[in-house]
Amino acid sequence: MSPTLTEARLGRGPARGLVDHVNAVELDDETAAVAHYIRMDLAHTLMLTQEGIFREQQGAAVTASLLRLLETDPGTLLAGDPAIGTLGLQIERYLEEQCGPSGLDIQRARSRIDQKATGIRLADREALLNTLDALLRLGEALLAAAAHHDAVLAPGYTHLQHAQPTTLGHYFNAQYWPVARALDRMIHTLHRLDECPLGGAAHSGTSWPINRETTASYLGFARPVRNARDAGLSAQDGGAEIASVLGLSLAGAARCASDLFYWSSTEVGLVRLSASLCGTSSMMPQKRNPIVLERIRGLAGEAAGWTASQLGTLHSATSTDADQAYVHNRIPGYCHESAGAFDLLAEAVTTLEVDREAMRASAGRHWSTASALADDLVRTRGLSFRQAHETVARYIARQETNAPANPLDPAPAPGEPTGYTPEDLARILDAAAFVETRTSLGGTSAARREELAREAELDLAGHHRAAADLRSRIAEADARLLRDAAALAATHSI
Repeated sequence: MSPTLTEARLGRGPARGLVDHVNAVELDDETAAVAHYIRMDLAHTLMLTQEGIFREQQGAAVTASLLRLLETDPGTLLAGDPAIGTLGLQIERYLEEQCGPSGLDIQRARSRIDQKATGIRLADREALLNTLDALLRLGEALLAAAAHHDAVLAPGYTHLQHAQPTTLGHYFNAQYWPVARALDRMIHTLHRLDECPLGGAAHSGTSWPINRETTASYLGFARPVRNARDAGLSAQDGGAEIASVLGLSLAGAARCASDLFYWSSTEVGLVRLSASLCGTSSMMPQKRNPIVLERIRGLAGEAAGWTASQLGTLHSATSTDADQAYVHNRIPGYCHESAGAFDLLAEAVTTLEVDREAMRASAGRHWSTASALADDLVRTRGLSFRQAHETVARYIARQETNAPANPLDPAPAPGEPTGYTPEDLARILDAAAFVETRTSLGGTSAARREELAREAELDLAGHHRAAADLRSRIAEADARLLRDAAALAATHSI
């Protein structure tokens, strides 16, 4: 068995602290992505064999061993003593046991730098694709809720005060568009991740006649990273971009969760979360706590720091990759938690219990349609917008002072609206009528809501196609990798 990597140069093995706090940290992350690392080795071996850098029999033996490893429980088998080193060195030991000294040639024409960068990219790509799927599910849930609650009158708020009435369908459609922007960002980020670092070597490339297009294609990438130096971790900014995209996506989800959180309070009581998404108190048996919404809000708050932590690992000179290589790769975990939050919100929206009558009653309260009266004064009385605004404001102030129950008093004081009967005021201030008068692009009228629904469905379909195209290309590449590997391995058994 060959000595540990450090012994030839340094004359001794690694210190216990280095093993525990450096090697073990790297090994844990890499072992979690072990299938990606084995596929990377398969792609590398196939390329080396195809280019004549490996003899066919050597390539076949190594490939057969890697396929056997992939079919077992590689995570358990390779998560050995971190004193040996990280996953690449663990695989080298395995191949030495299976193939003899020629198994140690797996590292020919590459460095741990481009190997690590490729492993991180593969793990992050898969994690972000899974998050993209969850965000697509959230988009579907929001549009389904918008259709289901299309005409349900609902209060609209600014500063947590009644502003103008809307419909619940218009509200949920509005919540879709931040999701659409998040989908755009994720897909563009995935396109920027769509370059393969493998073969960049330490940073200058290699003298071996490798074909980097071959390995990139086998691993489902569109192309190799162009510059060999940029292929290393020292220029790896994908993690910071992913963290930023996740933070923005969660911020949008948290805003929707915050609205539902407020509406579901016992003080407001417009909606209730499904009991399966609630918790209760260990002491107060009446409690029905919307804890999934609090989880989403809390995670969004924490995610505000993810980008900063990723940027912090990029601050050093580009002559080292150690800052990133020797800390945990947090991105797969960030993606997993974000996907969970999106799925929780999707389920909350899908199973939401809406008190339609309470919504309708609240929509028209607290003079939320007062701007309609101001508009009518401009149209029919010739007042300027500001004059009409002040006239209605004085009228509301007197009504609130004299009659807290909010009756429509037809007897205006000086400077207040004149010439309106109670029937006129009731018609102008009606919440349902108000909603239908908002006919401008993107407004709440039924015709505009129908337009918004069509646009959102088309937008979501486009995102589905983009995600499916990415998934399909990666799946086809993986099938070709395993098929070609099996064909090469078969020559070894013969």
